[in-house]
Amino acid sequence: MQNIKYHIYILSIIAFLLTLSGCREIITDIRLDSTRPRLVVEGYISTDTTRHFVKLSKMGDALKTEQVQVISNALITVSDGTKTISLTEDQNKKGTYYTAPDFFGVAGRNYTLLIKNVDINNDNVMEEYTSQSLLKTINPIDSIHLVYNNTNRHFIGWSINLYTMDPGKGRNFYLIKVLKNNILLTDSVFKYSIADNNSFEGKYFDGFPVYNLSEERKDEKLSFGDKVTVEMYGITEDYFSFISSYISDYYPKVPIFSGPSANIPSNIKPEGDVVGIFTAYSIQRKSTVYK
Repeated sequence: MQNIKYHIYILSIIAFLLTLSGCREIITDIRLDSTRPRLVVEGYISTDTTRHFVKLSKMGDALKTEQVQVISNALITVSDGTKTISLTEDQNKKGTYYTAPDFFGVAGRNYTLLIKNVDINNDNVMEEYTSQSLLKTINPIDSIHLVYNNTNRHFIGWSINLYTMDPGKGRNFYLIKVLKNNILLTDSVFKYSIADNNSFEGKYFDGFPVYNLSEERKDEKLSFGDKVTVEMYGITEDYFSFISSYISDYYPKVPIFSGPSANIPSNIKPEGDVVGIFTAYSIQRKSTVYK
């Protein structure tokens, strides 16, 4: 009886493998529809005093192998309602336009981006694009604490706990970045921590965990004297939705036959002719030394 069960088991595996091999089909020709060209915008204004930038490029058809088409010679201005500044294209980084190095955003002001002198669809008619973003206020960080955790076998490392007051006055959105010894650990959108003040509006974040440093990762493992810095960004709902949608569209859908992803939202007009984001945000920082 034992041998019979064994042979049945082996035959079942063989039948399963034959079924898989019979389902394979080589697809040699995939035809994708063309799409009209669109302007791609990436622009940021913050409370830091630095060279803020706006990047322009052109989006074409999927699976094309040519390099990204940068957009040069555009006329770009940013206004805060009291004054308007012009951005200058970097001749060594075509398509990237910078403010002066002494520029900084002011919390509470509404920033308007205006892009002119671009012809994305090559019809010899210059186009204009515009966007607005409110630079929101956030309160300073009181402190951050490092708490070691070895009770969860799925994660061994340090939790970074945040102590700060939410400014209230409606829904607020946050983005958290982490540095170790001044080296950015959250160096991609997939490592960002984003959250809102849902159930915390106007309240104190009393040791709220914002990031976990894994002991298994060499770049995150802490040693005596390491400096850990938290950067807290007060972002807009537009930017929060942009990041959330970007991450959601990137990862596989569950279940596997879920519907197609929606377009990633953009706050740049005219709608449908441009993709990307222009956003303003305030930044607060706090550091601690691991002992």
